[in-house]
Amino acid sequence: MSRKSMYSFKQKKWAVEQYLSENMSAVEIARRLNMPEKYGRDQVTVWVHQYQSNQDAFLSNAKHNAHYSKEFKEKVVQEYLNGNSSLFSLANKYGIRSRNTVFRWVSKYNNHIDNRDYDPHPEVHMTKVKRKTPQSERIKIVQYCINHNKNYTEADASSQKN
Repeated sequence: MSRKSMYSFKQKKWAVEQYLSENMSAVEIARRLNMPEKYGRDQVTVWVHQYQSNQDAFLSNAKHNAHYSKEFKEKVVQEYLNGNSSLFSLANKYGIRSRNTVFRWVSKYNNHIDNRDYDPHPEVHMTKVKRKTPQSERIKIVQYCINHNKNYTEADASSQKN
C-alpha cells in the first residue's frame, strides 16, 4: 500500500528555497502552505535540515516504510545516549527520514522495550483445522474476551483446552 504526503515535492522544495534564500521565514512559509500553526514552522525547518544533509532525496515522498535492523537501532540509540549527536544529526547522518523515529527508538530503549526488527508484513494467525465452533460458543468466547481484556485468539486457545 503506498503512502501519500500532505505536501508535494514541489511544495517542499519551494519552501526550502524560500527559507534558504531568506525571502520568507518558516512561519510565513507555513502560513502560505496552509499548515497547522502548531507544527508548520517546525516542519519547514525539518525539511530544511533534511535538504541540507541529503539534498532532494529526503524531500521526495516515501513509497513505503523503511526497514531497520535491531542492531542498527541499537547503534543509533547508543550514539545518542553517549551524547555524541542530537536526534536531528543522527537522523541525517544515517538517512533516517524523521528525528521522531530516532526519538521512539530511544524511548523504547529507556523503557526497556525491545526495539525489534521491522517486519512490514502483518502477523497472520493460522488456525489449525479443528471442529467448527458453534455460534453459541463463539458468543461466550467474545464475552470472555470483553470481560477479561483478552484478544480472541488467546481466549479461543484457552477454551480449546477446556
